[in-house]
Amino acid sequence: MSHGASPLAAFHRVGDRSRLPQTDLPAATLRPALFGRYKDLDALRTDFPLLLTQAPGVGPWVISLADAVDAMLRETTRPGAHDEEMRRKALALEEAVRRKLRQGQSASLPQSWEAAWRELANGKNAPPESASQGAPAAPRFTGELIDCDRGTAARLVRRAWLESERRKGRALHARVQRLEQKLADILQADFMHSGAAREAERLEKAVGGTDHAVFDFDAMARVLSSAPAADPLPARRRRRIEDAIDALQSQRFVGPDGLPGGSGHHPFEFDACTAAREAFSDRLDDMQRLVRAIAIAELEADNHYDETRHDRFFEAFDAGRLGPGDFELFPSYLVCIEELDRGERNRVLDLLESGLPFKIVAQSTDIIDYLSSDHQQASSGTGGQNLARMALGLDDVFVLQAPNAFLYRLRHELLQAVSVPQPALISVFAGTDYLASASACESRVFPCFAFDPSASGGMAGRFRLTGNPQQEQDWPGHGLDYETDGHDRQGAETAFTVVDFAAQDPRFASRFAAIDADADADGDNNLVDIAAYLQLDDRQRARAVPCIMLIDEHDRLRRCVVDDRLVEAATRCLGAWRNLQELGGIGNSHAKAALREAQRRWDEEKAQLSARQSALPAAASPATATPASVPAAAVPSAAPATEEPAAAPSSDDPWIETIRCTSCNECKEINDRMFAYDEDNRAYIADPDAGTYRELVQAAETCQVAIIHPGKPRNPDEPGLEELIKRAEPFL
Repeated sequence: MSHGASPLAAFHRVGDRSRLPQTDLPAATLRPALFGRYKDLDALRTDFPLLLTQAPGVGPWVISLADAVDAMLRETTRPGAHDEEMRRKALALEEAVRRKLRQGQSASLPQSWEAAWRELANGKNAPPESASQGAPAAPRFTGELIDCDRGTAARLVRRAWLESERRKGRALHARVQRLEQKLADILQADFMHSGAAREAERLEKAVGGTDHAVFDFDAMARVLSSAPAADPLPARRRRRIEDAIDALQSQRFVGPDGLPGGSGHHPFEFDACTAAREAFSDRLDDMQRLVRAIAIAELEADNHYDETRHDRFFEAFDAGRLGPGDFELFPSYLVCIEELDRGERNRVLDLLESGLPFKIVAQSTDIIDYLSSDHQQASSGTGGQNLARMALGLDDVFVLQAPNAFLYRLRHELLQAVSVPQPALISVFAGTDYLASASACESRVFPCFAFDPSASGGMAGRFRLTGNPQQEQDWPGHGLDYETDGHDRQGAETAFTVVDFAAQDPRFASRFAAIDADADADGDNNLVDIAAYLQLDDRQRARAVPCIMLIDEHDRLRRCVVDDRLVEAATRCLGAWRNLQELGGIGNSHAKAALREAQRRWDEEKAQLSARQSALPAAASPATATPASVPAAAVPSAAPATEEPAAAPSSDDPWIETIRCTSCNECKEINDRMFAYDEDNRAYIADPDAGTYRELVQAAETCQVAIIHPGKPRNPDEPGLEELIKRAEPFL
């Protein structure tokens, strides 16, 4: 660095604060400028709270409070102004329930709904009788309400796991009972043909009590004893059947309800990989015994057991003969790791590599290391993010990565992860609250993706970069409105990057230098927004200083210079994100190279064709020559130019019933470039190409009054279109 470098450049490159302009606000008190619109999370209608429904297999296993309220309103109110007051009450109650939950007042949904109504009716604990009149009906779903916190992932995955295991467990329990009964019938039939079954006492027990007086059981026994008895079962077969019945009756894997665990049964939930692996190994003999008993029972029930063939096979059948098909009979093992560290990460990979039916929830709460005196670089994804990417390399592991704030929108992938026969990894980032969690995905630090190794169609079908905002872009872009000191309203487009994510962490305060928002960007300073700075080459970067926009506790806008170590972290994060984009079919470098080569060849052919045409005589030029066989008068003259009529709007285009908009702002929160408000503060689609079809479908699903119609996909290469088209059908 030259001696004449500006103070801001000196800070950015070597961390020199000695010549920085004095500011009246330390960087530790600042936060990302885009957070200014999210002051009250209680009033923000997000996916949370979530309702984990009580009975597995009955209705949806999870539903957001917002979706539950919307369903209730669709069932009990009519569109239009007639029931607008009821809708307002319901939304106010929803907000009150959300607030109570975040205050630690946990209860079932009906109880929370009733308590919220009493509070809103007159602010007292016990309102008069008339206060209950006019209360919106509580949503018909019951269950446990959970908020977005560090316990969310484990509770949500456990509920999905129970939903999946109940189906499989009930099938196993029914199969065991059916085979047990068939074997018992064989033994009973053998007994009924024996002499013991013809004794008077046995005959009397076999006849209903009301008919005893009309029978002489001693005489009946004498008559039956003269009849020839059937050959009894061979002792060897009897022992085999009795052993199989005992193995079927003593299984400890699932109960009558199909759920794993429970009193007297093996547990299947663990908080560490080592304990889960040991439990699996300890139960191998029990699994082998049950699998063997099921196979023998099915052969005996169909009278297909051949001792000359099957005895040798089953005598050699031990735990080592069990395979993936056998393991699918049993419950999978759920491992919930509350905080992932390096040692547990290695154990997770070992468990996944085994190919055994383990479903692992690996949670991280710190995905960017802070800069300490002995740590000279900021590194992103040292825990969960790297783990998920390494698991992709195992090729036969179902992988799902998402912050806990986005798990609800990925609930279908979540249920799939715990249902597949392969091992599965669910890598989760748990922020301090919904905003911190969601911003991890928004900033590309912890992006969402799902990998299903059993899907067809190659990588395009197996890997889905789903759930990420504006996933075609390097960074999500948003409009930022602010007011100048002269009270003029200004607007700017800004990106949310990994540097913005780091700015909300006080540990990184030393990596920022706050200056005035209107600091001179000319001359020596040459301030450049961080997203634009990352696009510059080394030569251009040498003359620029990267910065981001932050706000203080009073929502005053400040510009902050970023030091070089955070820029390095952002560069690595962007590179990792682009790699994921390529896996998801976005910006594929091979496709781009092939396109460039095709364009080069076309340009060469076009140039050669042009050269050949230029060499022809003017009279014979294809552009001017008239065929000799056609009279010149027969050649039609050029018609006068007319203006082409404007094309009619396509019925496949997305559209909004703007006149019915309630100005809830939910669609703009999904993508404020695609959706905008008119002068009457009602939504319309400003630019259908400014986002994805997934965002259109999400907006339609979350719209309170169902006025958004996503139309048909505009990008045929967008991932996951088949699922999205099905979801869009109710709104077309």
